[in-house]
Amino acid sequence: MEDEYERSPVEDIIAHDEDDSLIRFFVGGEPQPKGSTRAFYVKKLDRVVTTNSNRNTKQWQLRVAMEAQRANECRKVSFYSPDKCYGYEVEASFLFQRPKSLPKKMCLDTKRPDLDKLIRAVLDGLANVIIPDDSQVISISSRKRYAEGSEMPGAEIAVRRISSKKK
Repeated sequence: MEDEYERSPVEDIIAHDEDDSLIRFFVGGEPQPKGSTRAFYVKKLDRVVTTNSNRNTKQWQLRVAMEAQRANECRKVSFYSPDKCYGYEVEASFLFQRPKSLPKKMCLDTKRPDLDKLIRAVLDGLANVIIPDDSQVISISSRKRYAEGSEMPGAEIAVRRISSKKK
């Protein structure tokens, strides 16, 4: 008996993508920001401990990594390349559930979380899954907005691989 799973909302898009240098996928759920990190020395343990102010960040990063891996597995050729000559362009659109208390005239999502912290969490989720290191990201385009109609909250993510080798 084959293991059945619920198809990702964008698996059909991935299956028909002709471009080997582009990967697109959707991560469902409420996007979580990276949050502020703190490092402190614990004498008893004789090591430095790092904490994150948002306890949901790690779970969100794992979801990003899981969907990225699933999208990569749907491809004919793996997107991941350990070659350091590649750069990556990342595009992310974060969709949030519109609060019921928000007046209808408010169209823009100008509330927390901060866009830069959202993208940091996504980049950390992509690292070592479809890109070797987030330092190889050369361009980021991102936005956040309220989900409309039947749209699910989450993140629409696209990553393009670019060769830095001269032709």
